[in-house]
Amino acid sequence: MRHLCLLFLADNWLWMVLPVALCAILAAWIDVRFIIVALMVLFIAMPMILSLLYFYYGFSPEARWSIMEKDVDINNEGATMTFTDPRMKTHAIRWDDVREIIIKNDALLLMLNGKRYTCLMLPSSAVDPDVAQAIGQLVAQAH
Repeated sequence: MRHLCLLFLADNWLWMVLPVALCAILAAWIDVRFIIVALMVLFIAMPMILSLLYFYYGFSPEARWSIMEKDVDINNEGATMTFTDPRMKTHAIRWDDVREIIIKNDALLLMLNGKRYTCLMLPSSAVDPDVAQAIGQLVAQAH
């Protein structure tokens, strides 16, 4: 969720700062009570928006796949996830379904088609950097 929140804030920082800045300007020109409104937006509305992000993306099947114990087989067609839990089915992700790859210090994020911030996270300790570059080339070839 930390990576998703950072991606969300990087894309939507203007919409987060704009109401607070507007209330601060109104407080300076019209009435000081707008500072209270700015603080309410900052400490009540913004966390509620981030909690919606958490519930919308944090409970998606892809988020569950990211944290479950699994073996991932990578080939030219895609990645196949075989879970250690016998109740879970084997899932295959084709490279056509991957929009982009984001390489972070501690994770490799495979951004999937569908919802905007849907991703499969693989820990960087489990993925060799050469393999990550090869995956990036396979995704580029698929598109």
